[in-house]
Amino acid sequence: MAEPSNVDDLLPDGGLAEVLQQRHSGLGSPMLVFRLAIAVTVSWLIALAFSRSPLAIFAPITTLLVVQSSPWSTLGLSLQRILGTGIGVLAASLWVNLVGLTWWSFFIAVLAALLAARVIPWSVAGQIQIPIAVVFVLAIGPASMGTDLWRVLDVIIGGLIGLLAVYIYPPRPRTEPLEGALEAYRDALITVLRRIGDESGNSAATLPNGTNHEYIDDSRALRVVAESGRQALTKLADSARWNPRGRSVLPRLQSDALRLRRLGGMAVQIRGIAGAANLLYDRAEPARLSADEFRRVVAALAELAASTLGETGEPV
Repeated sequence: MAEPSNVDDLLPDGGLAEVLQQRHSGLGSPMLVFRLAIAVTVSWLIALAFSRSPLAIFAPITTLLVVQSSPWSTLGLSLQRILGTGIGVLAASLWVNLVGLTWWSFFIAVLAALLAARVIPWSVAGQIQIPIAVVFVLAIGPASMGTDLWRVLDVIIGGLIGLLAVYIYPPRPRTEPLEGALEAYRDALITVLRRIGDESGNSAATLPNGTNHEYIDDSRALRVVAESGRQALTKLADSARWNPRGRSVLPRLQSDALRLRRLGGMAVQIRGIAGAANLLYDRAEPARLSADEFRRVVAALAELAASTLGETGEPV
């Protein structure tokens, strides 16, 4: 099998389109919650001191919504919130000052905001920010264009405070989840391979057409395990970007992706073996290779895989 050297498709590219697709990943650890509470409070105090908006709410709300466990994901959410709020506030301000606030103008504004948001290639968090900003402006009521611009500036302040909150001594990227995912993938591959050998030719009765060996479901489930590994790799890469404590992680991402690609190549081969064995053994028509010989071949392959990739509990 050729060496799977090209792994660029397994790693996030780090471009603008990707950063605008960053999604909220939850509140995370207690330390992140504590950091978030401090950042929101600081954002509110700064808005109170400098903002000319009647209510200093846009800055702390933005900080509350954008702070994530890594600078990269926080940057993505900050850009989405700032752009979404800017679009929503400016559009709603022009609309409400032009036609006033009635039930039908409110409905048209929200409908237009939702229709515009759904075609923008952002995450849901960024898309929904446009109608949220529209609703805020309409609910607060008409104001001067200067006040509306300050609302946008408040969002920028909140986003910047959120970035600073994460960038100042951010969490160190954790490689353990990826290592655990790779080990789980390796263990699943070897387990399926051994089950193929153990079960092929050992059925108590001939399997009718359309009935599969039990290992077929396990071989199909390898895709789920593979996806878990890919998600762990993506999360590690995202946590290392823009992270001064992640410089040691960035150089290893290519080799990590290569390990995942190699496991994926083995998974393709094992699924092929499973499919062939399922059709050949325990059927009405006997296979040319006896079940005993096939089991010996598969057992040798499983031992080779274990010696190459490591047994359960060992690193990949």
